[in-house]
This record gives sequence, structure tokens and C-alpha cells, in this order.
Amino acid sequence: MSKFVVYETEQGDKFRCTDVQAATLDKLKDIQRGGIGTVYGYVMESNRVKPEKADMQFLTAFSVHELYRRKAAALESLTYDEVAEYAEQHDKVAALSESERVALFEERKQQELDSINKSLSGDRSDNQRKAHDRNYCYIGKGIKVNFVTHEEKYTDEDGKTKKRKVPEEVAGLPVCRSIMLDILELKRDVIEEGEYKKVNSGASVLIKNAMLKGLNLRSIGIKTLSLKEDNFDSLVVSRKKILAEDVEGFPSELFTRD
Repeated sequence: MSKFVVYETEQGDKFRCTDVQAATLDKLKDIQRGGIGTVYGYVMESNRVKPEKADMQFLTAFSVHELYRRKAAALESLTYDEVAEYAEQHDKVAALSESERVALFEERKQQELDSINKSLSGDRSDNQRKAHDRNYCYIGKGIKVNFVTHEEKYTDEDGKTKKRKVPEEVAGLPVCRSIMLDILELKRDVIEEGEYKKVNSGASVLIKNAMLKGLNLRSIGIKTLSLKEDNFDSLVVSRKKILAEDVEGFPSELFTRD
């Protein structure tokens, strides 16, 4: 039977997790930089109506800061012609004139560059970055935990009532929901084909997605594995083997609110 323990990072951050999660974090936090690993039977459900199951080979424990620099350089040199094949398969994009497609591409490209440069500068002032810093905790290079969260209402600077996710606490400390590993995917062998949700995105979003696909083909698109006891079979990295039972957390029902 797993039990709650308090985990403290080298930076002094504390949270609660199960004893098996703590042991796994200790295994993973010192994995070899730039090491190649493989996750077996990983189930991807995000934005899908039917999950995809696959074995994935990846690179991990890389410098995110250096990757952002490479991504910015790749974006600077990326042209619309390089992503046109992916963008124009969508009717909404194909219906635009060439000048409109290029203009949207340049607009989304600049937005992405602005976001990368903001990250490189260390500016964490926007709501998205604040939410990430509030609900995640880094353990080592490329290793972090996602906390159990709930929604709360708050009043913004304009006096408007809004909602945001905040960590659920047990005896004053947040609780680990899952262990997460930042990766650069090298190879994927699909075991069970998935199916994406059909989203009625506008031309601007479709062009952005095509742009990001073009960047991923250059192996600079970060993905994150979320390791939970029910979404993978095993993971091997830096000669360390992690099984599904090694990341068992406490049931989410313990934290369900009315």
C-alpha cells in the first residue's frame, strides 16, 4: 500500500507524493544529459476522441534554454513555402489568396518568436506562465511533476471575476498528480491508431499548426510524457527502467470537490 511522503527538491520546494513516486523521481532526476530513452505502450489521449498507443524513442535531459535558441533561429529562417503543403490541405487556408496566406504565416511566426524571446528573457509575468509555475514543479533537467488542482474564482486587476486552476493542498502542501518528462521525439512505432477531435479552427490557427509541424520535423519541438500508472507499460532511460506501478499516485477521487 502506497503512502504519502513529503518530497523536497534541491531548490527547497516541497510537495506530497506517494513513496513509489518519490523513489521514481530520485531515479529520474539525475539521468544522463542528452540521453536516449524509450517509452513502451504509451497512451496519448490529448485532443483525441480515440487514444493512440505507441512505443516512442526520444532524447531527454536537454537544455530547454538552448533548444529555445535553436527554435528561434529555425523560426527566423522558416518560410511559408516550407509549410504550405501542411497548411493548404485545409479548405479554409486554400481559399485564401497567396498574399493572405503568407501574411497570416508571418503574423503567427512573429507571435511565436515573441513568446520564445519572452521565455528566454525569464519573463514569467503572463497568466499562462504564472499558471505553469503555480501548478508544476521542476525536479531536475527535464523532470517535473504536475500537481492535483481545482478551480477557484479570483478578481483580476480590472475587477472582473475569473477562474483559475490552483494546487489542491493536503496539510498545507500540494500533491503530485503525475511525473512528467520533457522529450524530443526521435521515432514512433504506433501500436493502436488514434483519432483526433475535429476542431473547427480558423485559417490563422491552421497555419500556426502547419508552422509548428514544420519545426517539429527539424527535431526542435518539445513534447512532454505524463507518466501515470494507467498510460504506459514501461520506460527505459540511462539504464534505468520505470514500470507503470513505479508512478502510482493517490486516486483522484480523494480530491474531488462538490
